[in-house]
Formats: sequence, structure tokens, C-alpha cells
Amino acid sequence: MARSVSRKPVRVLYLQPAPLFGGAERQAALTTMLLPRFGVEVFPLVGPGHIVGDWLRECGVSELHETPHFPGGWRKQRGLGRLTLPARYVDCGLHAREEIERLVRAYSIDLILASLPFAWITGSLVARRAGLPIVWRAGGTYLNVAQQVSLWGLTRFQRPDLLLCNSEAVKATFSPLIPAPVEVVPNGVQLEVFHPGAGDASRYRPQGARLVVGCAMRLAESKRPRDVIAIAARLRESHPDVHFLIAGEGSQRAALEQYARESGARNLSLLGFVSDMPSFYAACDLLVLPSRSEGCPNYLLEAAAMGKPVVAAAIPPVVELVRSIENALLFDLGDVPGFARAVSELLSAPQRRLALGANGLRNIQQFSAAASAARIAAIATALVAARAVKPDPWRAPDLRPLPSRPDPEKAVAE
Repeated sequence: MARSVSRKPVRVLYLQPAPLFGGAERQAALTTMLLPRFGVEVFPLVGPGHIVGDWLRECGVSELHETPHFPGGWRKQRGLGRLTLPARYVDCGLHAREEIERLVRAYSIDLILASLPFAWITGSLVARRAGLPIVWRAGGTYLNVAQQVSLWGLTRFQRPDLLLCNSEAVKATFSPLIPAPVEVVPNGVQLEVFHPGAGDASRYRPQGARLVVGCAMRLAESKRPRDVIAIAARLRESHPDVHFLIAGEGSQRAALEQYARESGARNLSLLGFVSDMPSFYAACDLLVLPSRSEGCPNYLLEAAAMGKPVVAAAIPPVVELVRSIENALLFDLGDVPGFARAVSELLSAPQRRLALGANGLRNIQQFSAAASAARIAAIATALVAARAVKPDPWRAPDLRPLPSRPDPEKAVAE
């Protein structure tokens, strides 16, 4: 009788630089939590700050490493202070590279999965020295000309073994600039967490509000939070019993609170960071997404799983997703009057809201988080197997690889 041979799990170092917790960070944390189910051990390196790390710990991720050497933990630089940013990034890069290399040695890493350009660069430097495959994960569609030129220049010297995109729209944005194989794996939603009846609606629902319009976003210009404030002010008199909620944190929060006061949006509350998203969705009758920068919005997926209708800006990744789940009414990006009309239309049409919510529930099954993690696990396993057969053509010939499979306990002790 043949004896079955047990295969060692693939070990992945997941680099997620982010000082705040938004949709991309939520998806990265979710993937980190689920990959071990599919034979992939994940060792996340996150930072600066503790927001992402705290969420991962709450999800039961134990092999977690936090670093102050990812950029963004400093105060926003203004005026002449901006001249110090290049030196700060270089300093972060040097220290982060050392830390990544140490973790690769300590945990016998097989593959590096990197989110965001800073991690792409530092992770690639270590991966090429160690002879490891590296995957760049991309999740947005907005690049200005300077960013496009910089990315094109970077990939003349460093490029990934694979570019992982979360939508066809993201692929269309990045693949012309990054000469590497591409896989599209849409984001996934935890259907056991987000579903009708989940959460406590009373936790965030304002007293006395007949209807609540919600928005969850990172408070950055690219997400266009001012558009939400603007439509709240426009609809305050025509819909006096409607309250608006914005969940999320960011450097613009103080300025947005001032803008809300000045515009007369007394029917709007900025909640800051919200950890209990099921309760936030449960508190809302309608959700909005005015953003110009998305990849495969978790927000739309979670809203669909909760049976909530959405009004969203018609940017390519949103249009792509809405064609599949059919739970949103679309308006032209930046058209605040059109945005207000669409919201007003749904606020006055309860049957239309129910129909959109039902569409989302019917079509969301294809976007489960487990299915997304399973595909990423299969991709990682295949890359590691291919590297074992074929040497890394990008490895510098004068650099020796890191030791293979060192004793983790011994390495940590050293």
C-alpha cells in the first residue's frame, strides 16, 4: 500500500504598508486569515501604527509582525517640510528591507506577496537576492502621469513574477506598465459575517431618523467624501427625516467636519473608524459610493451581502462589479446634482430599494472570500513549484541567496 507524502505548506510573507484601515487593508487582512485553510502559511508584516495589526489579531492571526519602517506614520508634511519626504522614504526603505530579509530568513519564506509600490520595491529587492518569487498585488485604477512614468521606469529594473489584480479594470490600468504575467482574482466577502440580520442596527442609527444614508470610506480626496457632504446639505430640506453617516478615518477629517458645518449639513455625522461594519450596514437604508479610485470595492460586495441598495459613481471597476451583482444605481463621477437626484429617487422609492437589495443577495455568492483565497493559494503554490524547477532569471549573479529552510527558532534567537 503506497504511503501518502505530506507536503509542507507554502510560506508567504505578506507586506501590507498602511497607516489607516480601508477596503484594501480589510481585504488583505481577510486573505491573510483565510489562506491557511488552503495550505498556505501567511506571515504578515504591517504598519505603521497598530490599526491593521489590531484587526488581524481580532481575527485570530497569531504570526503577526508590525513595523514602524513602512512610510506614512508621520504628520502630513507641508511647505518646506515636503523636501524631507524623499530622505524619509529612503530611510524607511533601508530599514524595511533589513526587516523583510530577517523575516525571510527566520521563517523560511517561499514567496513574497506585496501590496502598494513601497512594498513592491522593498519586497522585490529582498526576493531577487533570496531567489524567491514575488507577487505584486494591485487594487486601484487611478494613476496620474507622474505615477505612470515612475512605475514604467521602476519595471525596467524590478518586476514581479506575477501581477495580481482584483478586477479587469485594474488589469487594464497596470498591465501596460508592468511587463509580467497577470491574474485577476476579484475580492471576496465573508458571507458568514455579512448577511441580512447581521449586526446591531441601533449601534449607529441616529435616533429619530426615518431613513439613513451611509458611506464608508478612507477620508482621502480620491474617495470624494465632500460629495457626500454636499448632497447631505442639498437634501436636508427636501428630506428632513433622513440622516447621513460617514464611517472612516483620514487626514482630512477635521477639514471635512468644518466643511459640513459651513455647508449646513447638520443632518450628517462623521463616525471615524468603525470596526463593527455589519452593524454600520444594518443601520443604513441606502449606501453611497462617490469614489474615483477603486479596484473591486469591498464596500459594494458587503452591501450586496447585507441586502442593501447602493448609489455609486460610474467608474470602470464599479460598472464592472455592478453588472455582476446589479445592486446599484449609477451616476457620473463628480456630478453632485446627479448624485443628489439618484439618492433622492431611491429615498422616495422603497420598492426600488428592496429590488436592488434583493438583486445583490441573489448574485453575491460568486464573490465569497473563501473562493478568492483558494485562487490566491493555488497561484502561490504554482509559483513556488515553478521556481523550484526554473531558476530566477532576475537574481543578480554576484549575490548569494539566503539560506534555505533555516531553523526558525534558532534564527529568531540570533
